[in-house]
Amino acid sequence: MLNWNLIREVGYPKFFYRYLIRQFYKRVLHKDNILQLNQKVSINLPRNSKFGTELFLKNGFVDWGSEKYLIQYLDKAKSFLDIGANIGYYSLLVSPYCHSVYAFEPDLRSIAALKQNAQKVDNIQVIQEAVYSKVGEMQFDVSQLPELSRLNTKSKNPHHSINVKVDTLDNFASKHPDLKVTAIKTDVEGADTEVLLGGKNLIKNQQPLILSEAFPDSRVLQFAKELDYLIFAFIKFKDKSKMHFKPKFIQITKYPQGFRPKMIFLVPVRLHNQFLQLVEPHKL
Repeated sequence: MLNWNLIREVGYPKFFYRYLIRQFYKRVLHKDNILQLNQKVSINLPRNSKFGTELFLKNGFVDWGSEKYLIQYLDKAKSFLDIGANIGYYSLLVSPYCHSVYAFEPDLRSIAALKQNAQKVDNIQVIQEAVYSKVGEMQFDVSQLPELSRLNTKSKNPHHSINVKVDTLDNFASKHPDLKVTAIKTDVEGADTEVLLGGKNLIKNQQPLILSEAFPDSRVLQFAKELDYLIFAFIKFKDKSKMHFKPKFIQITKYPQGFRPKMIFLVPVRLHNQFLQLVEPHKL
């Protein structure tokens, strides 16, 4: 079934041109597509990966331009933590701009592609674990596509769940005392806030830039306030008459109303001025 919002975002000619190529590779050639992310690295897009298809249709940069700002403020001498790495898009994208990448992914259906993509460079380490606000084991729901799989925190469903190892960012940092973190990305289908809470000491001590799918609700707003972080995001308006507008980069200071972010930046003090200069005219 075609996603008309995606079609409008990509543009009709470009979408259908790239869609036909993707389907030809998948159904006729039975091959994966390869997408060049930048001059230094490419990514293999498994033909049965929904996220891989989105990446191909958009020709990369799926998060409305957030990737460009993230790369701009990475420290080449420090590490990047990719929480919910999926097939390795962010891990590969940032690999030329940081010392090392730790790619966390618990879903067995994504691990093979992630490891294959990680082999394209020499500074990505794949860690087959989930990240949360506690250490141990949890059930991981695999009843849906890998892009939508998540930790099962509310009810047990043994027929569609597997047990996975779970770590916290703080515990991971304690096991790697020499770890210096330039940035963290989280995309873990509803558990992003828990990931941040489980890394509060790491974040407080090292002040990494954070790009997260966490929704900026009261918990996230309070978390940012306590650590003296500011929140920014590319947003789109919910009003159908404005849905065709390009994403707008704003500072978020309260619960979003009338617009939706896709990913949010949590920005440490050291980068406040730089991000404030990126904001488009008014603050919401």
